[in-house]
Amino acid sequence: MRLSQRPTWPQRPRYAYRRDYLPDPQRYYSEQGLQLKGAANWKSALCPFHQDSSPSLRINIQTGGFRCMACGARGGDVLAFHMQHYNLPFIEAVKELGAWVLCR
Repeated sequence: MRLSQRPTWPQRPRYAYRRDYLPDPQRYYSEQGLQLKGAANWKSALCPFHQDSSPSLRINIQTGGFRCMACGARGGDVLAFHMQHYNLPFIEAVKELGAWVLCR
């Protein structure tokens, strides 16, 4: 069988993670019901990962990074927060945040 005679199969669509499609950190955290307090880049909020009575979660509104000073929950962006908060695998979290796009 020659190369030109080989059957061709339809190509599966390819998807990719696009970090630049992640939501704005300040908007995302506000939509999650966190009341951000503070005037600088690092803001405080009640931690959703444990029972919290005083703001112990610190959030960087430029990068989306977060860290809880009480329970130790931490991550580098809104994707990490979304994965931990909703206990989702990477691809499911990326799809929910709208950063899983079809490659052309």
